[in-house]
Amino acid sequence: MKYPKINTIWKRDEKNNMNIIEGDFSCPEFDAIKKWHITEKIDGTNIRILYNGEEPIFYGRTDEAQIPPFLLNYLKGKFTRELLNKQFPESRNGVLLYGEGYGNKIQSVGKKYREDNSFILFDALIDGWWLEPDKVKALAKELGIDYVPELGIRTKEEAISLVQSSFPSAISKENLNAEGIVARSYPLMLFRNGEPIMWKLKTKDYIKLNAHKKT
Repeated sequence: MKYPKINTIWKRDEKNNMNIIEGDFSCPEFDAIKKWHITEKIDGTNIRILYNGEEPIFYGRTDEAQIPPFLLNYLKGKFTRELLNKQFPESRNGVLLYGEGYGNKIQSVGKKYREDNSFILFDALIDGWWLEPDKVKALAKELGIDYVPELGIRTKEEAISLVQSSFPSAISKENLNAEGIVARSYPLMLFRNGEPIMWKLKTKDYIKLNAHKKT
């Protein structure tokens, strides 16, 4: 199961360079929900780790996506069968860990995050159940891995304002602004298809929109 697509909070103008259309929500749920759990969006490569009691299997965003060999070596060394079996000894329907592979040689800004490569967890599906963010954070600690930086429980207006301010990344070793945010409903709620209600917003969306307004 690949990770659900995360829509941008706003619709995009297909006739105008795909700029965001402020005030026009891409899903009605985004307007109705008042509180959101906000995390920093990391500019890396999407990784899925599947564990069903045997050797873990590593996937990219899709089943066909190729994971860079240096990152795959890190994942195999970190997420061993022994580690996952200790954490999930009674899992029956499978464990899916979702995160970003990031660091040196991953995306153009990768080295600004860190000199080596790592994996940062942002979600988990355990035996068919999505974990609450606090449980995902606790799981990351138990596995000895990082969890995406938390930016608090905010209204959507507060979250949007944060992105507009072009805030610094919490995990960058250099002067790097965050790619953006991911907002999950607070408390956790699901769409009718069973996927978590969440949206994203990137800093570059507002940079692009503001540049267009000046033309």
